[in-house]
Amino acid sequence: MIKVEIVTPKGLHFSREVNSVNIPTVEGEIGVLEKHMYLMTMLKPGLVYFDGQREKGIAVTYGIVDVTPEKVIILAEEAYNVGDIDPGKEKELFEQSMKKLATAQTMGEIEEYTKLMERARTLLELVERSGRVV
Repeated sequence: MIKVEIVTPKGLHFSREVNSVNIPTVEGEIGVLEKHMYLMTMLKPGLVYFDGQREKGIAVTYGIVDVTPEKVIILAEEAYNVGDIDPGKEKELFEQSMKKLATAQTMGEIEEYTKLMERARTLLELVERSGRVV
């Protein structure tokens, strides 16, 4: 068993011992078991799920993942139970970001709006996969 914690600026979102955890990272999805090698990587929007059970996963946005042989700490900007995601809000955010991206004038603006679009699109996809109407 390996201890997994998902922490956001709002506090501890998840804390439990599991057999395995799958995590979306900028390098791709990684699977972590007990006694995994030390690893620190960037988190990207997606689904963190445990023991192969995607349907019970937690949606996360950007952040950092710290893996030790005994523990995984996921520091995420946001974390949601998929059922708690508001598809209307995410659709609106995606559309607003897309409009702003079309008129962006600096690299910073382009990066910011692209990041917001990716976040909203990923959360919407997770809602769709769960079978909820988007």
